[in-house]
Amino acid sequence: MGLNMNLGVRRTSRARGRAGAAVAMVAAVLMLGGCGSEADRLETLAKAAGTSRATAATAMRKAFFAKEITAQGALGLAHDRVEKVGDAASVDLAWVVLDMLDQISPDVEKAGVNEFYWVRVGTLAGNAGAAAMKLGDVPRARGVVLAGPARWQNEAYWRQHPDHDVLASVIMFESGEGAAAVQRLKERAELTEEQGKVLEKMEKDLRRGLGTKP
Repeated sequence: MGLNMNLGVRRTSRARGRAGAAVAMVAAVLMLGGCGSEADRLETLAKAAGTSRATAATAMRKAFFAKEITAQGALGLAHDRVEKVGDAASVDLAWVVLDMLDQISPDVEKAGVNEFYWVRVGTLAGNAGAAAMKLGDVPRARGVVLAGPARWQNEAYWRQHPDHDVLASVIMFESGEGAAAVQRLKERAELTEEQGKVLEKMEKDLRRGLGTKP
């Protein structure tokens, strides 16, 4: 009992430490204000991503509305980190950016963005999900693979990005959401050969009792 209690205290201390670090990062961004470049401010915000996702996303949103960073700048940095590094910190940064983009989505849509913007949002979620799976981190992959504004998730996107479509279903299946994973692929108007194979395998595995939460 004593050991468990001590471990609990240590976990709480670490959690407080992470939250404090995130707050410090946010404070650093606020102090930067208009100083430095957008790249500098994004780098500072990126450091907070692994400490507290919610705090970092809020800081990014505030920086966006203060015109200290842009949505395209945040997208560019996150894409670059995931593609060139692909570690857990890169996935967390992508997740934070996607959370921020979700929060500012109404304003972005009012301002008017083209379809390429939404494709970049979707492919960030897909690339980050793939990176998390390479790390063997299914929970992280599940959180990020369909993250961001729902606007990018439409039939046209899935038709153009069947690999992301398959990945999302596989991650859902591995997360114990087998029935939903199968259903989302069955709703597609047309499947590629790879999608068809994955769907067939998941249906067989589902009948065997796999793809369900214990």
